[in-house]
Amino acid sequence: MREVVSIARARGLQADLFVRKVWEKSIEYEAGTFRGYVVREHTGCGLRVIRPDKHLGFYAFTPPCAPSEAVDQALEVSAFGDVVDFTIPSYPSTTEWKDFVDPRLEELSVREMVEIGEYLVGQLKATHPEVLTNVRIVAGREERELFNHHEEEIRFARTFFDISIEATRVKDDDILTVYVERGWGNRDIDVDDLLKEVELRLDLSERVVSIQSGQYPVLFTPSGCMVLLYPLLYGLSGRNIAFGKSPLQDKLGKVLFSSLFSLVEVPQEPWALGSCPFDDEGILTPEERVLVESGKVEDGFWDLWSAARTGRRTTASGFRRSPWDMPEPGFSVLKIKNGLRDRETLVEELEEGLVVDSLLGLGQSNIASGFFSCGVQLGFYVRGGEIQGRVKNVMISGNAYEALKNIKELSRDCRWVQGSILAPYILVEPIQVNAAS
Repeated sequence: MREVVSIARARGLQADLFVRKVWEKSIEYEAGTFRGYVVREHTGCGLRVIRPDKHLGFYAFTPPCAPSEAVDQALEVSAFGDVVDFTIPSYPSTTEWKDFVDPRLEELSVREMVEIGEYLVGQLKATHPEVLTNVRIVAGREERELFNHHEEEIRFARTFFDISIEATRVKDDDILTVYVERGWGNRDIDVDDLLKEVELRLDLSERVVSIQSGQYPVLFTPSGCMVLLYPLLYGLSGRNIAFGKSPLQDKLGKVLFSSLFSLVEVPQEPWALGSCPFDDEGILTPEERVLVESGKVEDGFWDLWSAARTGRRTTASGFRRSPWDMPEPGFSVLKIKNGLRDRETLVEELEEGLVVDSLLGLGQSNIASGFFSCGVQLGFYVRGGEIQGRVKNVMISGNAYEALKNIKELSRDCRWVQGSILAPYILVEPIQVNAAS
């Protein structure tokens, strides 16, 4: 791989080569039946070059590929590439990168994975025999490497472990689906806690109740509050700010949200998925970085391109969705600051309202502006401080930025979502609820 950037340097080009290697093994159950065991291994490479006239070229490939061919292809693309204002950086000299690698995951056998799957399916069959259970378990290791025209290289590795359960119950014309997942960087996922969460949602969903359209306080669970967080993350993207597509482009440094709301990035959080010592452009990540402090927007996500375009410094936020993509502003690991009281207390103090756990149509909302109008996939009606049952044919609508202004309380207890976002329960008032007649 070093030869690729050496050739680029010899041709007078700046260059960096990103290499991602993934090994993973997975098992699946469908409707409680074992479907199989799959092992995958793949490597991808993404080469960026910058010509002396600042034109950018990019070429992605999978080995084997002749080094000269990769440079030729990237150089050919650069004829149509953007003129950029940044340079490929020199990497930090230290090689003592911290890997988050759990040997127990690398050594996890198919027998052990099947035992976990059989346990989950068996327990749900015993407690809820009418439920059809899908289970997916994935374990693996990822390595990321960067090489540049300065003839420097850096690399780190991390393991990942993910267990997801989808439980479906069909009664007459009512189809209920409960989805719960846990993702983490080591073997320490509490399987029994995962089961309890599925069983609790199934039990609370036994009774279907109606709700009148109107404005209500809504308690978003950690997974449910993503409807509020996704538009904010879009707005904090340096690329969207540079293109003038973000509602926050002239709002940095201003108080926009409730004083209860604070958001920090913790790129080196042990075992969280997304933890990394450097981003995908070779910039060393900080231990912690404040994005929103007590409602005040402090900073966004800046990669080399967006930082140069807006006259800022990169915040080690240049991440690639895959080796086939160039870096874009993104996050590693996020934490929403929690509150003082537990979630049960927040429910008990609701005279009337809704608990929202999952939504349909997040991708169809207008994330750029913050407006959302989503069907409630799993939500519960609360009256007199008690959950009355599950609601059906209900939508919620509003604006995420306005909702973040109207936060009334956050719970003390938090949960990791997708292994990379630690979020509490968030109580917002008011939210428009529309129920089918």
